[in-house]
Amino acid sequence: MAARSIASLSLSFGLVSIPVKLYSATESSAAIRFRLMSPGGARVRQQYVADAASSRAPDEPEIDTQAAEEPELPPDRDEERQPSRRREVEAELAPPRGRSAASRVIDFPALRHEPARVPAREPDPAEPAVLERSEMVKGYEYEKGRFVLFTPAELKALEAGSRQTIDIVSFVPEHSVDPLYYDKAYFLAPDKRGAKPYSLLLRAMRETRRCALAKWAFRSKEYLVQIRPAEGGMVLQQLLYADEVRSIADLDIDLVEVGAAELELARRLIEQTSVESFDPTQYVDEEKQRILAAVERKIAGKEIVASGDAHRPSAAQVVDLVEALRASLQQRAASARAGDKAGERKSALGERKPARRAPAKSAKSAVPAKSAPRKGRGSGS
Repeated sequence: MAARSIASLSLSFGLVSIPVKLYSATESSAAIRFRLMSPGGARVRQQYVADAASSRAPDEPEIDTQAAEEPELPPDRDEERQPSRRREVEAELAPPRGRSAASRVIDFPALRHEPARVPAREPDPAEPAVLERSEMVKGYEYEKGRFVLFTPAELKALEAGSRQTIDIVSFVPEHSVDPLYYDKAYFLAPDKRGAKPYSLLLRAMRETRRCALAKWAFRSKEYLVQIRPAEGGMVLQQLLYADEVRSIADLDIDLVEVGAAELELARRLIEQTSVESFDPTQYVDEEKQRILAAVERKIAGKEIVASGDAHRPSAAQVVDLVEALRASLQQRAASARAGDKAGERKSALGERKPARRAPAKSAKSAVPAKSAPRKGRGSGS
């Protein structure tokens, strides 16, 4: 199945504009997801409720129930009580607590022509109010328990406008970006008429051993990205901002001195377990395989068996560090000897195979040997 591009962009390199296409470099579907269901096997749906304590907006006034019971005053007797009467009518016709702020707006001209709706029962202020998704607004907690609300239009105005350009701002040494700042990765491929400038930038970064830092606005958010050369093309790596990465110095780790003997044993163990390069195909997600096997057993109506790693002793029980390192080296050496013996057995079996075919070859070669004396006797007679 051919890869599908996410977007068509333009990589800005000085005054050079390189048309590129963006492809996702990772696949999130590799994770196994379980859905929440009832014990009977039915799907469940999420429901949002508003807490009774926070169902009233921060700037909403408390309703004076005693004032609502006062008799209506004629307009010509007391003009100063008209605002109070308006609040009383609003309180009587207000929707239950927990509704959105927009639903609490009262159209007074409409009230003069439409009869008031009497609720079937008085809502309980202590009962959480169920909200539909369309009724909810978004808020930012600027203090503990205090929020400011934003409408969808206000949030839309704050979003960064998506740009079809990736603007390179600087070049840095290729290994100067700590992988701790790495986020999602994408592939960049040249678009139409972009092969020449794409290849030029790729080769220039390889020869100078540098990568590019750029800014890119995508899906209403501005990203800091790294563009680095890879085998066969370029990788666009989203980077985290500085305030998104914690500092290891905050942990106050206490580093202590180590002995020379311990260091030497650790070096030997590292050398014995070292490989030349990282090969991701050598590693398999064992937990995923175990879960998929359990799913297959469930489908077949079988029971799930416990994992064999559940009762494995913890490595934290080691007391003597030097003895643990020596035991590790001996274990590695024993494993290496076992591997060598297995290889010798395989090679020995491979050498015996031609020996089994040897008698057949000698029998074939014996046929002309019998005919040779006949020819000699005939010539001598």
